[in-house]
Amino acid sequence: MRNSRVPRRRPTALACIAIAAAAISAANAAPVAAAQTDGEPGATRQPTLVVLMAVDQLRHDMLERYDDLYSGGLRRLLDRGRVFTRATHDHAMTATAPGHTTLATGVYPTRHGIVGNSWFEIRDGQRDNVYSMRDRDAPIVAFPDLEGRSPKNVTRDGIAQWIREAEPRARVVSVSRKDRAAIGLSARARGEVFWLIPQGGVFSTSTFYHDTLPGWVQRFNADDMPRLYADVEWESLVPPVLAGRSRPDTASAEGDGTHTYFTHRAADEARDTTEAALNLWRAGTPAPDRATLAFAERAVETLGLGQQGHLDFLAVSLSQTDIIGHGYGPFSREQLDNLLRLDRELGAFFAFLDRTVGPDGWTLAFSADHGVLPVPEYLDPPGGRIGPAFGQRLGALVREVMASGLEGDELAKALAERLVADPDIEAAYTFAELENEPADSFAVLYAHSHSRTRFTGQLGPLGVDLRLRPNLIGGPRGTTHGSPYLYDRWVPVIFYGPGVEPGRTDERVSTVDVAPTLAHLVGVPAPDDLDGRVIVH
Repeated sequence: MRNSRVPRRRPTALACIAIAAAAISAANAAPVAAAQTDGEPGATRQPTLVVLMAVDQLRHDMLERYDDLYSGGLRRLLDRGRVFTRATHDHAMTATAPGHTTLATGVYPTRHGIVGNSWFEIRDGQRDNVYSMRDRDAPIVAFPDLEGRSPKNVTRDGIAQWIREAEPRARVVSVSRKDRAAIGLSARARGEVFWLIPQGGVFSTSTFYHDTLPGWVQRFNADDMPRLYADVEWESLVPPVLAGRSRPDTASAEGDGTHTYFTHRAADEARDTTEAALNLWRAGTPAPDRATLAFAERAVETLGLGQQGHLDFLAVSLSQTDIIGHGYGPFSREQLDNLLRLDRELGAFFAFLDRTVGPDGWTLAFSADHGVLPVPEYLDPPGGRIGPAFGQRLGALVREVMASGLEGDELAKALAERLVADPDIEAAYTFAELENEPADSFAVLYAHSHSRTRFTGQLGPLGVDLRLRPNLIGGPRGTTHGSPYLYDRWVPVIFYGPGVEPGRTDERVSTVDVAPTLAHLVGVPAPDDLDGRVIVH
């Protein structure tokens, strides 16, 4: 297998497959060339490209668990980056949109406005379900039937805009499979922001950014995507000698309950044989990450990012760890295969940046938008799943408390006191508590996700947030995230580039520290009212 290397802890069992892989990946894993200079002896070149990268649903321990198997881009970051092993998101609603926007802005969701992937608002007495990046006045280019997208709901600028204010010539590029990730990492900056249309199998944007697709994007969609999206089978790269590093491949609580093992075939798993159905099937495999990185390379080449003598910004969010994790779990055979592929693809991408921008021409911050709970059936002891009965109990309790005639904060307080008697509820917080400097550590996390108008919980209009018991989720199979527990908040934070001292530290840091630190490393002023701080000097 090309992605493994000679392990540090299991040399005998893995040496037969790792020696060849180490040779193949040597160019990616080897130290980069000596620093370029500006003409003075010993001077290090100032980076001209800022890279903000997120891997969706990548828990930090997924790096540690398979550390000895990585030989490409993850190996480079772990060996030559500044690795913070105790980094967390410090907000309760751990989801894609708030996580990416937090990484970019350096403030908590309660301040940047993206409190969830979606929420509901009360308008004229009716519930309006709002997707985080919804903008009906900004339709999707070439897909006018899809709902429009823009950063309309984002209330803070991010590092892309800070760079542009410091360097007006800066180009801003952000790309992902998911619109909420590409837009979240660029925050309110207008630029080259693109995401993958799953059923179309092509990259597009909205009219907030472009009225029509640029020619280079059209050519990429026409010429490159058919090659990148050609596969109709997903075969495992995990050799038998490594099979024991993941859960067994056949597991009834993952996937669709039937197609839970390799080889995954579109002929068996796709809805039908139309191109749209095949594209949707591919969207659940590692293929979109490969396409996203290829698209990012094309953007660097076409737009000359980092090659014009001034600072540019590139954001890349890789989504398939999340897609595969939801279906199969973080320690499944499918996820192990995906991580080995991701390691290989990142190695090639970083080598591309070395060749194109220069080994000391780019500085990177690497993190994730959230973690994930392992599939609860395979925990020890097992976790649980809430079903319809929970909603019925909740509804009955709410009706009973509301019949008391209480209103406002008094109603919220009475409801919270009754809710904690439910066996599936660990705690309940009133909005009044969250708005008055809560001392409870979990309440602080909820305060960082709090909004009086954008409700992510069903009891929001009554002024209450719920915390379920740990290791408890909904749905019949697979897993999810969205809780304030450590398994959903523990993510990598790694900085890499010229001037960054390699090493690992257990210093306690937060994801709000990513944007101000990255700005500091490239000499860009950041706002002085951020929630985060500089953690690499």
